[in-house]
Amino acid sequence: MNSIRARETIDRANLGPAWAKSETRFSRLLSPGVGFSFFYQGKAHGPELDAAWSAGEHQATGDGDAYVFDHVSGLRVTRTVRAVGPRAIEYQLTLQNLSEQLLDPISSFQPLNIVFVEAERTSTTVHSFGGGASDGCLPPRAFALRKQVLTPSMVEHGMVELGAEGGRSSGKDMPFFFVHKDDLHEGLFAALGWSGQWGAVVRANPMQQTLNIRGKIADLNLSLEAGEEIVGPTILLGFYQGELSEGSNQLRRLIREHYAPRLSDAEYTPIATYDTFFGLGGSFDEELLTRVADEAAALGQECFLLDAGWYKGDDWFVSLGNWDVNEKRFPSGLRAFADHVRNKGMKFGLWFEPERVAEGSALASVHPEWVLWDYGRGNGEDGRPPWFGHVPWTEDFRTSLPESWFSTRFGLLNFARSDVQDYVVELISRYIRDFGVGYIRYDCNLDPLPYWNATDEPGRRGITQLKYIQGFYAAFDLLRTLHPDVILEGCSSGGRRIDLETVRRFHTMWISDCTVDSAIVRFHLFGLSHLLPGSYNYVAYAPPVQHPVETDRISTQHMFAGAIGTGGRLDLWPPAMRANAMRDFDVWKRLRLYLMEDYYALTDQPGDLNSWSAWQFHDPDDQSGFVQTFRGVDAKENRHFNLRGLDAHARYRFVDAFSGDTFETTGADALEAGIETRQAQNASRVFQYSRTAGPASP
Repeated sequence: MNSIRARETIDRANLGPAWAKSETRFSRLLSPGVGFSFFYQGKAHGPELDAAWSAGEHQATGDGDAYVFDHVSGLRVTRTVRAVGPRAIEYQLTLQNLSEQLLDPISSFQPLNIVFVEAERTSTTVHSFGGGASDGCLPPRAFALRKQVLTPSMVEHGMVELGAEGGRSSGKDMPFFFVHKDDLHEGLFAALGWSGQWGAVVRANPMQQTLNIRGKIADLNLSLEAGEEIVGPTILLGFYQGELSEGSNQLRRLIREHYAPRLSDAEYTPIATYDTFFGLGGSFDEELLTRVADEAAALGQECFLLDAGWYKGDDWFVSLGNWDVNEKRFPSGLRAFADHVRNKGMKFGLWFEPERVAEGSALASVHPEWVLWDYGRGNGEDGRPPWFGHVPWTEDFRTSLPESWFSTRFGLLNFARSDVQDYVVELISRYIRDFGVGYIRYDCNLDPLPYWNATDEPGRRGITQLKYIQGFYAAFDLLRTLHPDVILEGCSSGGRRIDLETVRRFHTMWISDCTVDSAIVRFHLFGLSHLLPGSYNYVAYAPPVQHPVETDRISTQHMFAGAIGTGGRLDLWPPAMRANAMRDFDVWKRLRLYLMEDYYALTDQPGDLNSWSAWQFHDPDDQSGFVQTFRGVDAKENRHFNLRGLDAHARYRFVDAFSGDTFETTGADALEAGIETRQAQNASRVFQYSRTAGPASP
């Protein structure tokens, strides 16, 4: 192919035409380019490619349009693009060595690199979100909505940097963000589907009047061997018109329609799940669990999740790698208890954490070749063990936790191996078959990045991570295919592995271990609801004491925006506390389908206990939904809330979900003047609404 024809072919492979139907002014500012870049053979390649590259005609495949870019050295890049709605695209890169020799190192691998020209004459606002860390204060960092402005007056390059921590995708920041052009009143949402170590930068250059958005696999420096192939992250980009809520709801709809896995070929909607861990931990036996299961069924829970500690070993934390039932805890057998749960009308759920393997466990002894060890790290000078990286460290941890937690060494089960993938699938499948498990909580309480890096050979930084993550995806793709009627929940020390690719494979997510404080959970849901439909946002009301006292009468109501559940000693709950929870679950079940629809935060994210706050979930098709309002301890008695998404020309009927009181108003009044609520301090009200048949005006 001559150079002129090669240039023309590469130009046709620019990313911009994929948005031909976007119809936004922002999209028309996109500079020509292939959408990716990396450093190779002493120079940067992309987002515009030079004459050393040739491009074949694109091919339509079942997964989208594939564009092939070949370098003279034998490096091939294949970019597969598919449309996900009229204004959004998803693309992914595959890099392959077609030569018979070891290639030069590839570094600074940025599968997302796009530039907008003439974009910095006015300010740009970046909306991002904290990841699912566990910090027990209000406001927490987890799922905090952050607003950062890049102004046109900046002399130096202004930028916003985001990324992962420790190799878990949402441990530090969520891999979803919005870039909003304030003058255009339009924006772009971006999501990186990579369940490992990633980074992203939004950089403004006022001197050149450009805006650059980049996403990368951090620290990759890799020479591909002959015939070797690697697969990069999934990149989701979509344009929207209007304010943040428009982009947020477009993203929520895309995830619901194109990514959320189905359950028995039907849409998965939130269920009420009891979890044993918070309140029981590993201190339980068959008799106690049976009492608690009876109470969970009476409360209206739809699944009973048996969390850590059901397997062999006296200490749940250091017994990982022993995946046989603990017969001391279940003298009648685990199957008998599972049958009891199902006879009470609930699904039976089970917790697994295969990736963390204790030294000396059955798995580590039988298959030592399957386990990666972080040889470079021991306990820190302050006594912090490597696995404790996901929790803030204080000196009293050293004396308050069992000594075995600090002396036990943990390895990482290597998902890069096909035999490990087969083992995990068969392990979980065996319990599904033999014990009738209908719900799996899949956890990971270990930062994998140090293990990946310790395993990489010189000149091959990143290869273990790349192969590990693809193996992880392959295992869960197979697991879902084999068991399409089993609910899969993702968990990682709370919400530390939530990204586009885990969202594609798990029906729901445990979002944070800070579940005992309802105000913190409400803060989490205010933020995370901008990104994910409510089916993903699993939270639980679990009083922190063994002899529960209801300190907050509306504790469960704080969690109505998520897939709500319970935990702890339900058998010790006072009658009034039990009655309040039953009432709340009855109301929540009438509302939960709306959690899959559009979301509007009617106030700022509630970072204190004093203010008013409110959220709204709205079905734009039938013009129904609900509004929930919260009054803080120092807020005035009444407040008006301007609703969103209603038809100004229609009339609506509102019903208080608890009292049954009703009122009617026009859509125009609800949008412009707002609806008024009066309520006691530290109280919640829920208004369910629907469009009436009558005209808007009397």
